[in-house]
Amino acid sequence: MVLADAGLLIELADAVNDGSWDAEIRRETDEALSLTGKEVGTPIIHFEPPTGVAFFGSVISRLPDEDSAAELWDHEVGLARFPGFAELKRSLREQPQLAAFGVDADTFGTQEDWHGGSRRQKK
Repeated sequence: MVLADAGLLIELADAVNDGSWDAEIRRETDEALSLTGKEVGTPIIHFEPPTGVAFFGSVISRLPDEDSAAELWDHEVGLARFPGFAELKRSLREQPQLAAFGVDADTFGTQEDWHGGSRRQKK
């Protein structure tokens, strides 16, 4: 079973049919979307609540090192603080580079073959 292979308790599978958190998840989702607008996905980050702005994102495909993480965060905060900033987006250029997806550290950074803004179809 996937949970056991990941070193997690098999009992967690029971949560699939557990509706006890549904109302809370809906409430929090509605609250987040009220800050961004309904045309976004998740994750949503709320900067400097309760009055600060909220954005969809950021979405990154790999874990940055400590210095890069701090730099990325500083840039996000800078964009969030600019009153006219609305959106910055492009499609993923690589599959998620996470050990949980079976990617080992030696293959991090492997980019997919992109052409014209779309993944190139494998032949």
